[in-house]
Amino acid sequence: MQAYEELLDRMKEIDLIGQIGSLLSWDQEVLMPSKAAKIRAEQLAWISKTGHENITEPRIGILLKELEGYSDLSDIERANIRLVRESYDRSTKLPTDFVEEMAKHRSKSLISWTEAREKDDFEIFRPDLEVTLEFARRKADFLGFEEERYDALLDLYETGLTISKLDPLFKGLRDNISPILNAVINLKDRDDSKWFENINWDLEGQERLSQIVSESIGFDFSSGRRDTSTHPFCGGPNPDDVRWTTRYSKKNPFSSLFGSMHETGHGTYEQGRPRELDFQPAGKANGLGIHESQSRLWENQVGRSREFCTWSLPLWKECFPENMKDRDEYDLWMAVNSVKPGLIRVDADEVTYNLHIMIRYEIEKLLISGELGVDELPDFWDEMYEKYLGIRPPNYSMGVLQDIHWSMGAFGYFPTYTLGNLYASQLLDAAKDDLPDYNKNIIDGKFDDLLGWMRNKIHNRGSILKPDELIEEATGIPPSTDSFVNYLTQKIKILYEI
Repeated sequence: MQAYEELLDRMKEIDLIGQIGSLLSWDQEVLMPSKAAKIRAEQLAWISKTGHENITEPRIGILLKELEGYSDLSDIERANIRLVRESYDRSTKLPTDFVEEMAKHRSKSLISWTEAREKDDFEIFRPDLEVTLEFARRKADFLGFEEERYDALLDLYETGLTISKLDPLFKGLRDNISPILNAVINLKDRDDSKWFENINWDLEGQERLSQIVSESIGFDFSSGRRDTSTHPFCGGPNPDDVRWTTRYSKKNPFSSLFGSMHETGHGTYEQGRPRELDFQPAGKANGLGIHESQSRLWENQVGRSREFCTWSLPLWKECFPENMKDRDEYDLWMAVNSVKPGLIRVDADEVTYNLHIMIRYEIEKLLISGELGVDELPDFWDEMYEKYLGIRPPNYSMGVLQDIHWSMGAFGYFPTYTLGNLYASQLLDAAKDDLPDYNKNIIDGKFDDLLGWMRNKIHNRGSILKPDELIEEATGIPPSTDSFVNYLTQKIKILYEI
């Protein structure tokens, strides 16, 4: 089909523009000198404008109309046409000058957030956040919505996601998680496993541990790299160039390890995308909920398992000989699974993590609707933490300034982390059914079978199916909270003998 080939050629050009933008964004967060901020904002704005102009060309609409009239299409052809249609319809609703200005401000906002976080001064970031929030509201209005303005933003990160779907999901999780959390907190003789606190953990040792674990899981460093940044993330333009970052703390070695495992999960997904679909929408990763399922699976379901602790204990002893000389696998297992309400989302245990997401979800709904103003945000954040977790942040850096997402205008992103937790549990249940030696393989440090299963069931499938369809295809059942709730309940019962 000549029209189809022309459409793919046009999408390749758009994809290449996006790849260049992703490299500039990575450099901005990792290596860029501070004085380059102004010109980088101009560069990224031009990239956004150029990409937007290309996807909104009337010729694409003409090609889509022609192709949508064909009935004899393959699954991949049908997926590409569907995905281009979604992108075209969304993009044509956004004025080019709006997209350009939003991209320019995003660069400025990222810089002010980084400074505000370092100096623990919300006022540095507040004016830019105000503007970013207004951009988000206008974007939602341009895109359109049926019920709530926030729905338009949620849909950008997980197709079809709405408040009406998330509210009951979060309520169900909260109803199931709260009794587990209360049972642990109320234990009289609970083991808080604080042995790793109040000692220094060598940064070189943390770097070595992160590198070894990432390589062992299956991240290909000949097609990627590891760096440090203020907030861990995974980026890069294509499967041959995948870049992830982590951060290190002398007081908490688990933060860097699990941050590394999380981003490694993202990275292996990107490296496993179907190469025969390079530059095609159907070859892209399938929504952020699916993406987060891969990161959360390796970080939690694998990384915090008893089997993984058995395998990794010698590595811990090698990287931290003095700190770990008297420790066994049980000590390590209890430490990485200690349930305790904390302030930092990325360091949260599995029981409390979704409560962190719920806080951000509730706040975002109010910010986008206009019921909560930016000036009220820091105090409201603190109140929500006291309500959900019984603690209050001592400063802005550990509170409202801890996440990068709002500086990037990524309102609607946070709920995908919870979807990722749900998907990860469901996927691992299905994988274990197909991998009878799963537990032994993890103990032996053999992760190829699990990664191969994910390659076959998730990575290689790209975006040919919609997210919920992909989960059902891979597991045999539609997405559900059941696997996650069962996993968490059983794990805590064993850990704390309750």
